[in-house]
Amino acid sequence: RSYSRQIGTFGMETMGKLIKMDVLLIGLRGLGVETAKNIILAGPHSVTIYDPEKAKIQDLGNNFFLTEEDVGKKRRDEACLSKLAELNPYVHCSIMDGDDILSKVPSYHVVVITELMDKETLIKIDELCREKKIGFIYSAALGISGFCFVDFGLNHQIRDNNGEECKTYLARIITKDKEGVVTIDDSIGGGKD
Repeated sequence: RSYSRQIGTFGMETMGKLIKMDVLLIGLRGLGVETAKNIILAGPHSVTIYDPEKAKIQDLGNNFFLTEEDVGKKRRDEACLSKLAELNPYVHCSIMDGDDILSKVPSYHVVVITELMDKETLIKIDELCREKKIGFIYSAALGISGFCFVDFGLNHQIRDNNGEECKTYLARIITKDKEGVVTIDDSIGGGKD
């Protein structure tokens, strides 16, 4: 394996951990397939995907691995597996069998969910991940907004380059001009930048 670019980006210690990592990714619409692609290109030991929903015509606009032939015939995970696996021959790619996510969680180092789920199921998965010291990432893209929740346990440390507090802003207006302008409401979050 030659991961010289990733070693230059992540560092040898991180890359050493990454190539041993097993990841479960749930959801393969736009955010999910992009996440799967980027994780596989980075080079973990394995990536298991799970999305039992049949491909829909709407999916063709955000999942670049789906085709018209997949619509209504194949599950999203089945339709994407071979194309995702082609991205990196060193990463074992597979589909999670069965529907019992909770029983599968202990087999992974990180669980990534990119689909909206009911709160009780999410809490159970996150609690199990925390108990077993498994990373948990829950995110969704909701039009022009989205969110990401990360739980890597109580001992997880974040190294912040500048130590400044993160700021949150509400976008009021986004123009469609060639040189677009974003107007923010600075009364919500961190003030003007």
